[in-house]
Amino acid sequence: MANYYGVVRTNYFCVKDEEKLRTLISKVVCGDGTIDLWDDRQDIEGRSMFGFGMYGNISGVPNSEGEIDDDAYDRFVYGLQACVADDDAILIIQVAHEKLRSVGGSITIITSEKIDYVDLQDCARNKARELLGNKEWDTTCYC
Repeated sequence: MANYYGVVRTNYFCVKDEEKLRTLISKVVCGDGTIDLWDDRQDIEGRSMFGFGMYGNISGVPNSEGEIDDDAYDRFVYGLQACVADDDAILIIQVAHEKLRSVGGSITIITSEKIDYVDLQDCARNKARELLGNKEWDTTCYC
């Protein structure tokens, strides 16, 4: 069995509370244990912008007992939702592969009001159906 390798990167985004974001990021458990937070950009209004990335995948924020449970990723996403500026969005772009047997990606989209999830292969499949004019068309992308 091959190892599964992932990377995560976000867009640059504005926040309501910089300290709240930094505290949240400091709690995140991820693939190699290191998450990089960037704060070297400003938007056109001069507000600080942040982005983050890491090698591996995001596990999330541990529960009160310090454990990563089924809600860990949700705690992280809802924590980001509480931080993002009302007029901005966070795009968490995650891609991973297991040799050439499996390659996938997803984007978690977070605004102060809503959260949505987009799967790369679902997007490609739906676009192919549209281009083919065949709503039933399907394919297999994994071994």
